[in-house]
Amino acid sequence: MTETDTKPLFAVVDGSNYLYRAYYGIPLLTNSRGFPTNAIYGFTTMLMKLLRETNPDYLVVAFDLKGPTTRHGEFGDYKATRKPMPDDLIPQVPRIKEVIRAFSVSILEKQGIEADDLIGALTVRAAEKGWRTVIVSGDKDLMQLVGDSVTMVDTMKDKTYDAAAVKEKFGVGPDRVVEILGLMGDTSDNIPGVPGVGPKTAQRLIEEYGSVEAVIANAENLRNVKLRESFRQYADQARLSRQLALIRTDVDVDFDLQEAARRAPDNDELARLFGEFEFSSLLMQIKTDAPKPGQDTESVSDREGLSRLAGRLARSRELACETIREKGNPEELIGLGVAVEDEAFYLPLRHPGAGAQLAAREVFAALAPVFTDARIKKYFYDLKTALAAVENLAVEAAEDLQLAAYLLNPARQSYALDEIAWEYLHERIASVADVSGGKSKTYPLAAVPEDKMAAWAGERARALAALAPALAAKLREADAEALYREVETPLLFTLASMEKKGVLVDTALLGQMSEELGQLLALSEGKIHRLAGEKFNINSPKQLQTILFDKLRLPKGKKTKEGYSTDVDVLSELAKSHELPAEILAYRSLAKLKSTYVDALPLLVHPQTGRIHTSYNQTVAATGRLSSSNPNLQNIPIRTLEGKRIRQAFIAGPGSVLISADYSQIELRVLAHLSEDRTLLTAFASDEDIHTRTASDVFGVFPEMVNPDMRRQAKVINFGILYGMSAFGLAKELGVPQKTAQAYIDGYFDRYKKVREYLDGILEGARRDGYVCTILNRRRYLPDLKSSIPSVRQFAERMAINAPIQGSAADLIKVAMVNIDNLFKRKKMAARLILQVHDELVVEAPEAEKEAAMALVKQEMEEVVKLRVPLKVEIAAGRNWDEAH
Repeated sequence: MTETDTKPLFAVVDGSNYLYRAYYGIPLLTNSRGFPTNAIYGFTTMLMKLLRETNPDYLVVAFDLKGPTTRHGEFGDYKATRKPMPDDLIPQVPRIKEVIRAFSVSILEKQGIEADDLIGALTVRAAEKGWRTVIVSGDKDLMQLVGDSVTMVDTMKDKTYDAAAVKEKFGVGPDRVVEILGLMGDTSDNIPGVPGVGPKTAQRLIEEYGSVEAVIANAENLRNVKLRESFRQYADQARLSRQLALIRTDVDVDFDLQEAARRAPDNDELARLFGEFEFSSLLMQIKTDAPKPGQDTESVSDREGLSRLAGRLARSRELACETIREKGNPEELIGLGVAVEDEAFYLPLRHPGAGAQLAAREVFAALAPVFTDARIKKYFYDLKTALAAVENLAVEAAEDLQLAAYLLNPARQSYALDEIAWEYLHERIASVADVSGGKSKTYPLAAVPEDKMAAWAGERARALAALAPALAAKLREADAEALYREVETPLLFTLASMEKKGVLVDTALLGQMSEELGQLLALSEGKIHRLAGEKFNINSPKQLQTILFDKLRLPKGKKTKEGYSTDVDVLSELAKSHELPAEILAYRSLAKLKSTYVDALPLLVHPQTGRIHTSYNQTVAATGRLSSSNPNLQNIPIRTLEGKRIRQAFIAGPGSVLISADYSQIELRVLAHLSEDRTLLTAFASDEDIHTRTASDVFGVFPEMVNPDMRRQAKVINFGILYGMSAFGLAKELGVPQKTAQAYIDGYFDRYKKVREYLDGILEGARRDGYVCTILNRRRYLPDLKSSIPSVRQFAERMAINAPIQGSAADLIKVAMVNIDNLFKRKKMAARLILQVHDELVVEAPEAEKEAAMALVKQEMEEVVKLRVPLKVEIAAGRNWDEAH
């Protein structure tokens, strides 16, 4: 270690420079409440990297303050060309300063003095103390401060500038950088320089003459006539430009460098901020001094303790219950955590090698009176999965706080309990990864020592108890309490019942289909190779690129890291002019169908029930629609022959039928209701074919003159309007010129004027409020409406138009599902809901109940909510799903 290395290291950050670099360097990012966070994230990661890699002894961040400086007095147009700060950066600035202070880092800013000059003054004072200084910035102006003990680091480019690096960049040493800037000017600060003098000319002149003044003094000796004339005419401008570019190291800075001494960060405050901003990755990098409430959790592992606990819970008014389930197998119950008032308990159920443990059946039998007591409120997290993990578990007065968190922030990527606890309680609880070994190496939860698991389960149960009032208050603020209690909560029990019932699958038919699809794929592969003139791996994008773009010389589309794209959009466009891309699309469709459904479905059949038990997800789609997994039934093709045959494989049990009930044009009916457009209302009230009616209105022909192609185009227009489609998008869908597509849109809105007013009103309200609502007040937050990036903003505008319509359709079918399920059970019918796909419900019913079940389902779906237009349901029955269509 040299003597220089032992000197204190002082780091001074150009905060204003990094604000903008962080903002523009990271794509638009918001937390789930819509607050912009991209600049905060970028600045924070830079600061953490600086602290980690540079490890300064002293650190300060300097900022510009809004308002004129001394340079504005010298030159009125100084920085005049700079654009105003972007709207979504403005609110991030004070939050960035909160983060800096939480790191216990000093901030320096002074009215009328630029950050560059503050940095210059501090650098000189640090040098006087014999300190080493590192300036953290990407601003070339500050390179004039570099010297023997001063370096400049651009952390975003991982570039360090010492005197040699500055000379390599400018051709002169740091002491002459200001001379270069004086001649060439600086467009970012609107410093004019000398017309006709660029970087290379400035470098040559300063190398030859040494300074701006020397160049001016020797202007008559310049060989270039235009350059000579520029210096005659703009000598004073050159002097002014140099003066403006000069860092003022003598400004008055009332700051004691000792205040910049490194101090321990306030990790609890950082954790609170990172939780609010939803910086999960950064949160994992800090350590908090969070208490360990789980240390007071009491383990209950014998019958005597279970009896005492049952009695204790029976006397309570509310409790929180956390079911600990194995990762990747949520039906495997490891234990049960319970919190009541200020106590927490853990009941170990499946810890191999541990001491005495109770059987799950015995535990839930003892607690059944508590769970079924409607006077005691019960708070769970992901209750539907808990119901699946415990056979015949019945609960009353139960709430699922995961659903509450979802309704408050439907666009979240994750609803992990530890993340929700951060957001609403600002308390850190261990995640699944924390308790099971971390990110790099994990082990089953059942292998976690019982005492550690007890602490964790108790901690999570306590967090649930604390979250209940916090989330309830937020639901009231968002006017979402009724949606939570009357729709989503009862729906989870309906979905649990559907999942448990499952659906029968004809595996023999699927096996036959697999063979047939295999043969079709072989034929398609042969045809593809013939069209290509050679054999190649159809599933290799690189080989496909070579065939399409090098050998066949087809037009190249989008560029990717691996070459030119061969995605469905590109192939669809190429298919218009060549047979090979069309055949590749057909091949991909068959291959996906075979792998995703035909071959996969038999593997998902439960060995004991012989049925497939798909999982319905309430907290995935931000629109409010349900999604399904294992298998995903939403993507089974509807109109293709292959999709039809897959539906034939879903069958009713012996002596039963499947009933399919599908809302007819539900989203268009919702649009008519919301917009109150008289023409649309009349069309639906008269049970007209809405697409024929639209074709008649848009194309200006009598309804009886509408041909199939006109109706098809009208259908695209109708749904295009629903999804906020532009003329460009509509032209692409219809295969017509953009001007024609715009004429269609104009014609539509000319006929349906109230629809235009409604859509304009929706956008106006969304921009004002930051969200849109459905019929049942389901909110969809749209922070991207304020994005400065046109494509991002336009996408958010399309979502604003569609979300109330699609979300309202989701509301209606959810309420219908709850009502139908309750009626089946109340009437003691054997009929049960078994599937929900988009706007369709599938019921399995005994033959004897077919007519009654069909009547009940149709009535409940059509009368679910009173709209300004009638709801229409198409319903049929059959031995399999396809027959019921």
